[in-house]
Amino acid sequence: MSFWLIACKPQPKEVLQYYPSGELSRKHTEINGKKEGKLTDFYKDGKVKTERMFENDVEVGKTIFYYPNGAIKEVMHLDEGKSHGGDTMFFEDGKTQFVRNWNHGLLDGYIRRWDEDGNVVFEAKYDNDKLVEVKGEPIHPDTLHKQ
Repeated sequence: MSFWLIACKPQPKEVLQYYPSGELSRKHTEINGKKEGKLTDFYKDGKVKTERMFENDVEVGKTIFYYPNGAIKEVMHLDEGKSHGGDTMFFEDGKTQFVRNWNHGLLDGYIRRWDEDGNVVFEAKYDNDKLVEVKGEPIHPDTLHKQ
């Protein structure tokens, strides 16, 4: 007597979500109920609002947010669901507005904010999620106030 066990590979399922008024709001794929691959959110007019990547229901890779006019609003990177690498926000005209760096969910490196004319209006530096410098001046532990 012979028995054959056949393993069925889980099939991807496309999931579509809609605004109450009927327009497509989100599209993604699931395998065994977990997000897998690209997830796209849409504005009501059908333009892309956000593009994210998932592996086994955890956000990974590059995430892009868009303004309603299609210009890129923010680009961030994730590793195993945590911010990792650069995170950059833009004004609608494409000029850089804000930059920060992450190391597996911890702020690490410089944070800078610009005004619409391109002038730096804020700058700070973090080391492993610890504030170490503001506007070029070192932060000493005895100057920080705990609240």
